[in-house]
Amino acid sequence: MSVRVALKLGPVTKALRFPYADVTITARRLRTPEWDSARDAAQAILRNDADLLNLLVKHDLLPKGGVRGWKRMKDNDPVAYAQYLIGIGMWLTAVECALVGVADWTGIETEDGTPAPIERDVLEVLLLDEALSDQILGVVTEAAQLLIVEGEPFGASPNGSSAPGTTA
Repeated sequence: MSVRVALKLGPVTKALRFPYADVTITARRLRTPEWDSARDAAQAILRNDADLLNLLVKHDLLPKGGVRGWKRMKDNDPVAYAQYLIGIGMWLTAVECALVGVADWTGIETEDGTPAPIERDVLEVLLLDEALSDQILGVVTEAAQLLIVEGEPFGASPNGSSAPGTTA
């Protein structure tokens, strides 16, 4: 028995499902270090109260009571605050992964009908929609899984060498 491996390192393009069937996402083939960097970037925001608070205010994501409510929850109810941060952390991780993983898209437009740029502000707003977020990250994840199936596990580079901190 033999095993055939095809190394298709190009991007993966997929149409999203209803209700976003007019949207097409092209995703890069992310390797483990890129996923780790995206996750670390999200965690850095969560650990920095000033950055986190600015983001929560910008997107109207503060808990009941606004900034004071956020501070009360943080100081007085660590369980509720942890649960709150889990949701915010999932959203931030989706944003960071999409920033590195989405190479192109069609069907996403600004208010004036021009194609929306793939940038942090746009992704922050788009990925607040949980269903859209799941579909976009599904395409990014599928591209990474295909890369692993095709013989590039653990972030190995196409020439066979390993990325720093990984093994081939």
